[in-house]
Amino acid sequence: MKLSTRAALAAAPVGLALGMLAVPAHAAAPQATPLAAPQDLPPDVPEFDFAEQCPPLPAGQDPKLATCLQLVVTGGSMKLGGLTQEITQPMRTVIQAVQPSWDEPATYTSVKMTGKPMTVPGGVLGLLGFPLSGADGLPYNKVQVQAKYAGGFDFALPTTALGLKIKLINGAIGNGCFIGSNKDPMKLNLLIDFNKITSVSPGDYTNPFADPPILKMPTGDTTFAVPKTSGCGIFGPVIDWKAGLPSPSGQNAASFTVYMATAPYKPAYADVAARRTQDPVQTFRKLKIHG
Repeated sequence: MKLSTRAALAAAPVGLALGMLAVPAHAAAPQATPLAAPQDLPPDVPEFDFAEQCPPLPAGQDPKLATCLQLVVTGGSMKLGGLTQEITQPMRTVIQAVQPSWDEPATYTSVKMTGKPMTVPGGVLGLLGFPLSGADGLPYNKVQVQAKYAGGFDFALPTTALGLKIKLINGAIGNGCFIGSNKDPMKLNLLIDFNKITSVSPGDYTNPFADPPILKMPTGDTTFAVPKTSGCGIFGPVIDWKAGLPSPSGQNAASFTVYMATAPYKPAYADVAARRTQDPVQTFRKLKIHG
């Protein structure tokens, strides 16, 4: 992927499972120090520890010609067909881009998505309309979902595009059951309204990898389609029926709260004082990633 500038027994559970999107690798990165203490930022802001969360650079790569971008979905909801689910766990996408030289476009060497599996309240019984207090964790009643990256990342504000598949986790359906697949993912095109972006932290332009600028913004999409299941065996047709899959464009919606941070692995400019005055929103506007 290229950077043009520098700078989702158990047919029922699956339905609400679809709402767990999003939007993950860790290794030590060169010449980085921990971010400021969490208490320095509002409590709802996710941690951005680039030294821990961003992947290491390829051997021989100039850190001044490398960028780490992070997008964290912390809240919101999805409507997929007749099903609606709130986002209950953060989902983080980490992207690394490198350039051979200033005269060449950047190539994205890594796009990774992480997030804890999310438990669907009530499990199978709850989704069938028979909730049983304390039964959420029972082996065959417990239902969890986990979003997985399925390719097609494209970042060109005001739109961020990516493909997703949703892993369905339940004792009865095995380990390879998904909504969608790498070949047939959900293709989201999330629109960002620049007028609703807020700056959470300006960061430190003398060492942005240790203290990156952080922005908060709402984003959403009402145009994507939701494919049918894959790898679910005999449960697949029942899951598709219960969840109303496939669901065509116009019958689905996503609305998310996203935090965004980006930084070069090492500052590239000597005149850091001038860069301090830059508006972080304008910096993000210039960032473009294409598949």
